[in-house]
Order: sequence, then C-alpha cells, then structure tokens
Amino acid sequence: MRIAISGSACQGKTTLVNDFIENWPMYKRSNESYRKIIKEEKLGINKNVNKDGQWKILNCLVDDIQKSSTEKYVLFDRCPLDNLVYSLWSMESGASDIDKAFIDECIPVVRESVKLLDIIFFLPITKVAPVRIELKEDRETDTVYIKEIDNIFKALERQYMINGGEPFFCKDDKPGFIEIFGSPEERIKMIELYIAKTGDLIDEQESVLSKENLDLMETLLNTQKQVRNKEDDEKKLYNKFMRK
Repeated sequence: MRIAISGSACQGKTTLVNDFIENWPMYKRSNESYRKIIKEEKLGINKNVNKDGQWKILNCLVDDIQKSSTEKYVLFDRCPLDNLVYSLWSMESGASDIDKAFIDECIPVVRESVKLLDIIFFLPITKVAPVRIELKEDRETDTVYIKEIDNIFKALERQYMINGGEPFFCKDDKPGFIEIFGSPEERIKMIELYIAKTGDLIDEQESVLSKENLDLMETLLNTQKQVRNKEDDEKKLYNKFMRK
C-alpha cells in the first residue's frame, strides 16, 4: 500500500502523517528527497516557484514513489499532484516563467506516477474544522494564497469525480482520491473506514466498519455539506483548468 497525504499549506498534513504512523506503525514514511533538494539548491517554493525548481521537485517526488515499489507500506507527505497544483497556480497568476507548455509537459509525468499510489487522502480547507496557521520556517501564511491552492485541489477533485480525473489521472488506473477532514481524532476515524488495522485496504466485512464509525462519517459529511460554500471559486477554476 502506497498512500499520499495532499492539500494546501497549513492544513495539518504533517500532523496527520505522524498520527497515521502512530496508528499504523507498519507504514514507513517516505524519505521526502524533495525537501532535501529544496534546501540544498535553495529552490523557490509556494509563490516563488519556477520551471527549473518545479521540474526538479517533481522528479524527486516521482523518484520517491518509484523507489517505494519494493516496500509493502509507505506513506508520502505530498505527491506529484501537489507539485502540479502549485505549478498551475503560478501559471494562472503569471508569477513565474511557468506556462501552458510546461504544464503540458508535467501532466503526463504526474498522471503516470500517481498510478503507483493506492490512495491520496486530500485535506481540504473546511469550516467544519478550521486549522490554525502556525508560523514556521518556509511555511506559507498568506491565507488568500492558501485558499487559492485549496480551490485548485478541489477543482481537480471535481474533475476526478465528473470525468474520471482525465487528463490529470488515468481514467481506468488511478488511486482513490478521498477527502479527510475534522479534528485529528476524527481524521483517523475516517481513515479507519478505508485502512484496516493490518495496514491493508479494508474489506467491507471488516469490523472497523462499526456503527460508531459510520455514524461519525455521516455526521461529518452532513456538517461539511451544510457549511461548505465553494461554488464560485471552484467553477472558475474548473473552467480554467479542466476544459478540454
């Protein structure tokens, strides 16, 4: 099983990775070589990306997935899809040299690499359980930018649901793309609906599908539906990025 945790900045990805490994200790955290190359080569990140840096980071993310092929249980903090989302933002905002030609070059690389993942757990921005932004080195704190990145993720999620994910995912060979939200404890409960205690994809007959967990899932989803208002921003992004 190869699982990735994805989403915009400051949404608790690292916390979820740590909580996940605590609950499923058979999983090995990826070595995250992209962090090393960012530091060693002083690559721009977030709003300061460019073609050269994004291509190097993308290749590190792809290499990490490919090198995990002999491991039974691996957890990734971000994946190639994250890299593409940040490149899409930069292209649309005109913030760097990233253009459509570069995006067109990246898409097939991302599409082929995520085929090697079993699940991408996506952490959306949600009013159900807002995450407090903490000041840390190299952490993006611009709330408008963080929301814009989240909107692109949600537009990709919509494309995944409507059109099987094309062109960003292979329609017939793609990982699960699953929203995980709520408090840290609730996120783990939601993951338990998909991952068994053994670390494998859950069977419908597994006892973890208890009434308690299912009730929690229903409550969270209903609350999410009531408070989530994403139509305007996502429709704009859908039209920009998903039009064939």
